[in-house]
Amino acid sequence: MNKTNQTCELSVAPKNYNGNQNLQFKSELVPLSRLREYLISNNFSTIHWDGNRKSDNFLKATGFLIDVDNGLPIKTAERRLVKKNMNYALITSRSHTNKLHKYHIIIPTQYQILSESSYKVLERKIIEEFFPESDQSVKDAARFFYGSPENAEFKENTSGINYQLINEKIWDKNLILNDKNRKEFVAEEANGHTAIFCPFHEDLKPSAWIDYSSKSENYYIGCSACNHTFWMRKDKIALEDRCNPYWSIGTKVIQIGINSGEFYMEDIGEKKFYILTKTNHDKKKKCQAFNYLVDKKHIAHLRRINYLGDINADKSCYQVDLVKGVIDVHIAPIAVDIKDNKFIETYLETTFGPYTQYIKEWLAVYTYSNYQKLPTNIFKGERGVSKSTFAEMVGDIYKPLSSEWHGHEQNFTYEVEKKLLIVEENEMSSLNQYKTLKKYSGQKYATVNKKFKDPYEVKNNMNIILLANDNIPLYVNREELPDDERNNQLFVYELPKIKAENRRSDMQTQLIRRLGHYIRTELKDVYSNLVVAGMTANRYSIITPITQAEKELFNDNMTESESYSDSLIQKIMIIRAKETYSKDDKYYQFIENGFLPVDLIKLDFEIVSHYNAIIKNLKRRRLIKGKAEKKQADGSRFYCYEITNKFIELLKQDNVEVLDQKVPVVPVKVPVQN
Repeated sequence: MNKTNQTCELSVAPKNYNGNQNLQFKSELVPLSRLREYLISNNFSTIHWDGNRKSDNFLKATGFLIDVDNGLPIKTAERRLVKKNMNYALITSRSHTNKLHKYHIIIPTQYQILSESSYKVLERKIIEEFFPESDQSVKDAARFFYGSPENAEFKENTSGINYQLINEKIWDKNLILNDKNRKEFVAEEANGHTAIFCPFHEDLKPSAWIDYSSKSENYYIGCSACNHTFWMRKDKIALEDRCNPYWSIGTKVIQIGINSGEFYMEDIGEKKFYILTKTNHDKKKKCQAFNYLVDKKHIAHLRRINYLGDINADKSCYQVDLVKGVIDVHIAPIAVDIKDNKFIETYLETTFGPYTQYIKEWLAVYTYSNYQKLPTNIFKGERGVSKSTFAEMVGDIYKPLSSEWHGHEQNFTYEVEKKLLIVEENEMSSLNQYKTLKKYSGQKYATVNKKFKDPYEVKNNMNIILLANDNIPLYVNREELPDDERNNQLFVYELPKIKAENRRSDMQTQLIRRLGHYIRTELKDVYSNLVVAGMTANRYSIITPITQAEKELFNDNMTESESYSDSLIQKIMIIRAKETYSKDDKYYQFIENGFLPVDLIKLDFEIVSHYNAIIKNLKRRRLIKGKAEKKQADGSRFYCYEITNKFIELLKQDNVEVLDQKVPVVPVKVPVQN
């Protein structure tokens, strides 16, 4: 809040209560006279971002956020702030009641905070100084507050002071500075005495400079306008702590870490290693740091990275096995928010009906295990049946390990690091996609190819959910229709239309808010029961129902040659069943002797242009074998293929369905094998 101009600068977005829709915020100078109105009609923050709302895009902060949700009386909060003569704005939140006070506080700063790490340090200090009992998550540099209700209580003080920042602890190595030409650079990369615009006030000319003091072993900013020297926050860090995120791999220096839940591994080179470990100004320290890196943290050859969803992890972390050359990345699950399992149970029962138990078992194995084969889920249906609601809910269990995927293997294979792949609007007729899905579900390891990076191996942890509007959502080989639910790779399900009374625009948000508790309670019990019962008897961990939709998928996947081949087989069976072949028929004895005349396809079946494709199809199905050779029977000679035992067994069937009638089949004579 600026007492002179009577404004404050906030990041604002249209008011809504869906976290996924709050990525784009814009900075606005808000008149203090309209501040209450803004805090009610907008979602807001004192943090400003360069792009989407995430900590990596932190641009600046114009104040601090306090979230009190434990019932601390508003009068107590005001008394603490007034005692320090602080300017502030306080507004009650959605869940505030007279019995349990819940509210948000904005504390403006004297100057803008230009470094994410500085913001976190100061936010922590503010909390410890004023509200140690408040929500600690406001230290997140991507934090915002939802707009308050229309009847919210609003308190403010504009006659005090904004929080004072001028001291040596307000900036660190990540502070972004502007040199005299307005070119940005990171503070710790300053090369000697450098003229800059002062970051601590509205500097109209480069009245400040940054330099390094060998005596103090620290950076400082001097400003002639402020008439003050600002020393960089200096932390005494042991050598092993300085080198903590850095590793030697082969001939490279690598930085490894987890940022916003995402694991990263970057080649930073030797020069940046010295800068980041604060050893670049001292040859002795440089030598010590590099020797330590090579001696204690050298991975001779990176064999594999294992990405693991870890239900027991409080936060995401990684472990490096130097001997094996393996990195285990443990990704923490979604946090607990609302405890309401019944809401999710009702959704699953309404959506999946008789297959609810299968869905729960699939979710349980996905959540509680890694490298456990699971069937691919294929959900089809008309637009508006919320096919993506379930898939995206699953993706939020281990969000960094889920990804949308195009469904095809390409040169760069970022997707193989993930635990969940969601395929939408796939190319249903692609044989290559079918092969890729089979490969991804079957291979034990996969190679990660990323642009400008060396390939490395991961253990296959991929699971796939495919969403489609089309009635035939995927190409499959129709002969591979499973006949055993313990050996079924696909769960195919057509989602029902949503009844008007069950339709909610915020369904996905409400499910996700309850998901953290659901996976730790209900799914834990489901998984425990599966472990007790044993999963080894099932090829894909759980019994996978063979639905009517799956049968239709396989039956509907018929090529032209398959259709002609089926018609040929059916015609032979029908003719034999009706005894329309006489002993004098020129093809009868050949078939009885175990041979299929080529002319029967060409002439009798009258599909000359397709006979080669039919022959190939019959061979692929192992119904005929060998090459066409001349055979003789009852004075006739034809080029024939030998009929296999599989074809003979097919012709031995008791009944054949013809025009909805059951027609008895005449037994075929099994030829004597030479």
